[in-house]
Amino acid sequence: MEKRMDGRHLLLRLDHGEDVIGSIEGAVSGMGGTFMIAVALGMMHEFEIGYFDRGKYIKKKIEEPVELLAMSGSVSSTGENRVHIHASLAMKDHGSIGGHLISGKVWMSEEILLVHLPEIESRREIDPEKKVGILRLDA
Repeated sequence: MEKRMDGRHLLLRLDHGEDVIGSIEGAVSGMGGTFMIAVALGMMHEFEIGYFDRGKYIKKKIEEPVELLAMSGSVSSTGENRVHIHASLAMKDHGSIGGHLISGKVWMSEEILLVHLPEIESRREIDPEKKVGILRLDA
């Protein structure tokens, strides 16, 4: 992974086989504040995507390489499952799939731009009624 910071912008370039979520977690480790994923492009393989339905994810695993069309999300300051990502991906047959990115590995290369909000502390906590992790902004 290559990583460069320019003011509040963090640019990552991930290599083939790197874990997408683990790489993002590692890149922002110890920086504090909240991050928003602004732009991402590249390819992914060996990934799992989910659709949230009444307290659980309906999951789908895909092994073959796909094009990353869009990825957005947030990284909270603290809490479990700090990285929350949604992705849209194009298949070889030109179909597409999207949803919550549960896991995934980079195919060839991936570029991700994160915006750092250093003054905004946040946490992800499970909302007992909704049964989902909600981003809470701390005062």
